[in-house]
Amino acid sequence: MSKTILFAFAHPDDESFTCGGTILELSKQKDTKTILYSATAGDAGKCGEPPLCTRDDLANVRRNELQEAAAHLGINELVIDDYPDGKLSELTPHTLKNRIITLLNNYQPDAVVTFPPHGLSGHSDHTAIQEACLEAVQESPNSVKELYYATLPQSLATKTGNPAFADPDENITLMKSFTEEHMKNVQLALLAHKTQHLSVERVFPSIHNQSGFTKFENKEYFIRAWESDSKTEPILS
Repeated sequence: MSKTILFAFAHPDDESFTCGGTILELSKQKDTKTILYSATAGDAGKCGEPPLCTRDDLANVRRNELQEAAAHLGINELVIDDYPDGKLSELTPHTLKNRIITLLNNYQPDAVVTFPPHGLSGHSDHTAIQEACLEAVQESPNSVKELYYATLPQSLATKTGNPAFADPDENITLMKSFTEEHMKNVQLALLAHKTQHLSVERVFPSIHNQSGFTKFENKEYFIRAWESDSKTEPILS
């Protein structure tokens, strides 16, 4: 049976930081369509050190970076909006939720994946997209059967020092493991976000290793946060 998964995040690079391995795995499945949505073009992000572009050019550069990363992850369709970076929580009420509902109507995804309520870093844009996704699937479920939060267990966050926020280990409902070979494309996707190299290098110190790159022990974790009334097998398993 074919399925469509919508990955909804706030900025270019969120997808690779959180669940690049899972996106790549799903994209390799012939019966699965992957949609990536970024609410902003990341215009408030860094320009690199030394700067790789001007502040005025950053949005366009980061759009191109996300397109490159999406290609490495095999994403079928990419949607990038131009809501102001850093100000998603300041949008007119329901603006972001209604945008997500439009995406649900257009793509009829079986599952949606986004940030957990704490946003991993506590970034207000991350929490805003999470709230919008939860409200959207609850108010207009359509074909959506599940909502997942891409997160990390507290034990791993304590061990690695990242991210700033995590979830209790017992709350994790799905863990996916990946081989080093599989993660090479995820490494390339992270490296595609060249302007954000300082953040990438801080979170993943092995990012430039030709061999031996690891991303949180090459595991990705999810919480099945919402499901429709019709009982189904987990979409991401």
